[in-house]
Amino acid sequence: MKFTQFIFVIIVSLVLTTATWANTSSDEILVSSLPKTISISMSEDAYPYQFVDQNGNPSGLMVDLWHEWSVKSGIKVIFKPMPWKESLSAVEEGKVDAHIGMVVNAKRKTKFAYANQITTLNNYVYLHNDIATKKSITDLKPFKIGVIEGTSHLDDLLAIEPSLTFKTFKTKRELVDAVIDGELYAFAAIQGYYQGIPVNFDLANNYQTSARISVNTVNLAPAVAKRHSHWVAEINQGFAQISAKVVDDIEKRWFGLRRESGGLMIAMQVEIEPFVDINPDGQPHGLFVDIWQLWSEKTGISINFIPSDMNGSINFVKKGLADVHIGYPESDSINTGLHRANHLYTVKSRFFSYQKELTNISQVDGKRIGIFATSPYIVELRTLLPNAQLRYYDSMAQMVKASQDGDIVGFVASSATTSHYLLNNKKWADFNQLTSTEFSTQIYNLTNVENTELAERITNGFKLISLHELNKIERKWLVNNDDRTFISRDKQIFLSHNEQKYLDSLGALKLGYLDDWAPMEYQNEQGEFSGVNSDVTDIISNQLGIDIIPVAYQDWDSLNNDIKSGTIHMVASMAKSKLQQPTLEFTDGYWPSPWAIATSLTEQPLFNLSQYTSKRIAVVKGYSINNQLRQQFPGLKIMPVADVKSGLKAVSTGQADLFIEQVVTLAYALNEGGFPDLKIALVADLAEQKSHIGVYSELKKLIPLINRALETIDETKQQQMYQQWVAIDLSSEADKYQHWFKMLLIGLVIVSAITLLVIWGNRRLKAEVELRKQAQLESKFAAEHDPVTHLPNRCLLDDRLACAVTAHLREQHKFAILFIDIDKFKAVNDTYGHHVGDQALVAIANSLKKAVRKSDTVSRFGGDEFVILLNNIDNAESAIKVAETITANLTEPLSIDGISLTLTASIGMAIYPDDGDNAIALLKCADKNMYRNKKSANNLGYQ
Repeated sequence: MKFTQFIFVIIVSLVLTTATWANTSSDEILVSSLPKTISISMSEDAYPYQFVDQNGNPSGLMVDLWHEWSVKSGIKVIFKPMPWKESLSAVEEGKVDAHIGMVVNAKRKTKFAYANQITTLNNYVYLHNDIATKKSITDLKPFKIGVIEGTSHLDDLLAIEPSLTFKTFKTKRELVDAVIDGELYAFAAIQGYYQGIPVNFDLANNYQTSARISVNTVNLAPAVAKRHSHWVAEINQGFAQISAKVVDDIEKRWFGLRRESGGLMIAMQVEIEPFVDINPDGQPHGLFVDIWQLWSEKTGISINFIPSDMNGSINFVKKGLADVHIGYPESDSINTGLHRANHLYTVKSRFFSYQKELTNISQVDGKRIGIFATSPYIVELRTLLPNAQLRYYDSMAQMVKASQDGDIVGFVASSATTSHYLLNNKKWADFNQLTSTEFSTQIYNLTNVENTELAERITNGFKLISLHELNKIERKWLVNNDDRTFISRDKQIFLSHNEQKYLDSLGALKLGYLDDWAPMEYQNEQGEFSGVNSDVTDIISNQLGIDIIPVAYQDWDSLNNDIKSGTIHMVASMAKSKLQQPTLEFTDGYWPSPWAIATSLTEQPLFNLSQYTSKRIAVVKGYSINNQLRQQFPGLKIMPVADVKSGLKAVSTGQADLFIEQVVTLAYALNEGGFPDLKIALVADLAEQKSHIGVYSELKKLIPLINRALETIDETKQQQMYQQWVAIDLSSEADKYQHWFKMLLIGLVIVSAITLLVIWGNRRLKAEVELRKQAQLESKFAAEHDPVTHLPNRCLLDDRLACAVTAHLREQHKFAILFIDIDKFKAVNDTYGHHVGDQALVAIANSLKKAVRKSDTVSRFGGDEFVILLNNIDNAESAIKVAETITANLTEPLSIDGISLTLTASIGMAIYPDDGDNAIALLKCADKNMYRNKKSANNLGYQ
């Protein structure tokens, strides 16, 4: 009995001891049921969560979190990267101990035990531009959606719409390659799917982040096999010991943004226009701001700006209050200690002198010169002017005043910034810019040194922006072409490994051209391919690194047949035709090619083909416009001809009433002589045409690559080609006939009988010269007017604004600018098509012209924007009355092809000289007021 009592006491004691031990704080004693080393499966390409970097090492946000877990738990982790589906089965089959982190759903809960959530991700379906109007997952039923095997995307999408169809891929790279190849119009992916793959402009431009559809936001949690569910508590305990600050730093490093703000915080300095500043509405604006906003569109990452002065903006980044600096002149002499994440821009600086024009910078050596203390070119300036005395200033205002007071002879500063300051302060006429000497300042985006992943993500985002897009932004802010950076450098386009491999597989390509179709393309006296298209072909060849062999043809029919059969691979200067699209693919338009007609001098001038009913029109055989003429103008009698000269001869001999050809080719042919009895006129019905490159259908993958090469043809290159190949010299033809005329006059002294012949020759000369002048005037009209509305374009508007400033300054009168934006006009094009949109623009143009005087100018500024110049007004009220008339007129419904449209407009106003004394300042003011009115929905407010 005593023994039994003894045993009972011992058992009770053990129970109490065990209970006491069990209640001991888990912080004091950690029971490890996990092995001392665990293996973890992970995806090899789910950037930025889990992936293999370029050095072959496991990397990503979740890898970093598990490293922190390892430190806290004392357990070593070994990562096993593999395709996503295999990473799941490896856990289930016991090949690894745990999964790094997966989406939690009901189907997986039957196989895995989950730890607590450690992060979240957003899932989307990305849409091609062609179906970007789709707004819901249900709208995607007609399209096959690309998904990666084993991801939750398929189940998540089927839960929304059970009738969806899919195409699965083993890896993200395989999915992206299929998208680039055009196999899919929609695919499911996480935010930032393009990271970690070679940059592809076609992918970036065709699948905009603005066109994606959100699927869901899901939790990611570590997982183990069901049989190891007892490990979950210890996994949770390790993650719980990681501080919130460490988690935030890791997320910020990989997402390139702050979770709490939902975007990237960008530090910016102010008062450096036109690059960066705060506008009167308190919003950031400028060249750098627009570039960053485009970066945001490309990456899908929102951005927020924090303004300060130069030093304050740098301190924001150093203290972690901002993620990146908008753009700073970092150099060896100005070293902030931050990391140069990306080269953003090159600012050009020049010498400005007060009331004295210099021819050489050496003229100011030995004199006092102003300069900013932060200028990175101080050493370069001292080397160039060793005897000069440098004076340092903090602001542009100080340097300008010092120049006016005679303290310095001038100063070196950013040309764009100085020009902007002088124009706004009405001091432009007092200063002269020395253009022969230039200093370059490199502008960088700066991040903290430890944020290498953020820097990489920023750089990758800028790689998605094309040179063409940067040119467009630069032209908006920098008026002087010499100040621009992107337009002055010939940037080589980026080609991914797959793209380069594809181009290498093509071998030499044949491009067919007409041997007698100057100035667009022809064979010169040496038998070489010449003309505009020869230059375009060289650009494509150099950008893509491919060999292009030109093949000459005598007629269009043979050329057209060979491109369709694949005997040749490309043809330039083709009109994009739906009838040809099954057999041919077309690039984007690269050269304006409006149509014109040649008629006899006695023919009444008409500008619409619809007015030539029952007339005989000569057209070169094989031109795609043949079908368009038959469908659009059935009353015309089409007469096929072999080439341009045959068409002109047909009209000259009376076999045809008119001949149609591209205006450049027609003007060039008439300038060559031989047809003094013909004249040229533009065709309003077919004014908005562009030349495309036709490509053999089996080379469809070549189209986006050629388009990227064509994007490098900016305004400067186009103008150079125009001057080389297209510009018509009327004087040379006149000189030839004048010389002939003089010889006849000498003969008149000898034989008076040839007087009549001389007179005839003189008349012929005058007719020829007048004809050429008329051709040049009509070509000039095409260059200065909008092809759709026939209103003055921006080029002609700039000239008239400059004249208005000069005239009104002399007469001390006022004039006004009305900046008009048609509200939501894009919806008209998207809903009814561009043909309806164009007709609406013509109707709007007519309405605007009715609201003003003949002495005023109504111009199309671009897209859905118009600018009106109101000359000699008494006061602002006069302009407001015109604006009210315009607004009232536009509210009247338009009837186009049976469609009723009601449009509204936002109008901004600027008065000379109250709101500015130059065209640039006035346009900016009117534009700013227009956007303020649009933003406040106060379309009738004219500020």
